[in-house]
Amino acid sequence: MTEDQFSQPVLDLLAEVRQRFTGEVKVQVSDESSGYLRHDQAQQVLNPDGSLAILVNDATNVDYTVSHELLHLLMVMQGYPQIYFNLTTNDEALDQQLMATATDLYNAVCHVVVVNEQRKHDLLTDTVKHQYLKGILDVVTPEDPKKTDRLLVFRAVSLLDALVFYQGETEFFDDLFTQRYTVAYAAAKQLYQVVSAKPITSPFALRRTVVNLFRAFDQWLESAGLPVAHHDQFTTLAGVFSDRQSRLEVRQVFDVFHSELTTKGSNERAYIGLGKNDQQNTFVVTPPKNEKDSAAYFKKLYALSVQELMEKINMAFTLR
Repeated sequence: MTEDQFSQPVLDLLAEVRQRFTGEVKVQVSDESSGYLRHDQAQQVLNPDGSLAILVNDATNVDYTVSHELLHLLMVMQGYPQIYFNLTTNDEALDQQLMATATDLYNAVCHVVVVNEQRKHDLLTDTVKHQYLKGILDVVTPEDPKKTDRLLVFRAVSLLDALVFYQGETEFFDDLFTQRYTVAYAAAKQLYQVVSAKPITSPFALRRTVVNLFRAFDQWLESAGLPVAHHDQFTTLAGVFSDRQSRLEVRQVFDVFHSELTTKGSNERAYIGLGKNDQQNTFVVTPPKNEKDSAAYFKKLYALSVQELMEKINMAFTLR
């Protein structure tokens, strides 16, 4: 499939991305088609030459899948905060689980923005809605009340994403999900209340919702008798600051504390910058090992303005 076969709204989105992106943007579409839609049917690859490739590995509904990826890209270009994984528990399997759940929760919030834009462009047709539901039913297996549900978290976050996609149109699948995923669907509806509590129309609003969802996710895990994720510490969520906040000293905006986690790669002791207002990991620093040098390091760090610190440690942030 070639680009001239995309619908006009998708071509318009592609043109906007190309105008904003510094390198070449290519879209490659596979001939394979599963008949259902999932959000893992495309990926973005930044090539060594600076070009960006959007690789669509399932051609079930190319307009939907390509527009989905383009809107994620535009969100980055518009300053919506991203998540980063700078820390490790020193348990690779646990790290993978934590990164997967954080990414799924974060994406569910991003999809509020993506879905709203797709609706504006008339890209969420009845055909798309049926193909998406088929993807859920094909990939998310039913609960078995006779067995320990090791896939409960996967089911819950998958159904949360479905609720975001359908924007509360639960009559489309409510009875089916209640029977097929009794426990996970109840959890997803509980989490969706957090996602849909306030409109997400700005980078600040998205960040606030992600923070609230991380908290609600831990509360649900605890109520389900599962280990909490602590994404407020494990996952770094880029800051969104007012002009005034950016000029305040670090000590006025953040608490910096020594974490039991270590930095990924170097495995050195990590200090996490938690926002005083939301207690969310916004940056990670590694001070010198020498106690005297470490004290001097933190004295200088706390005296920096927030913007100076973010630029000094090369940490992304957005001004609102």
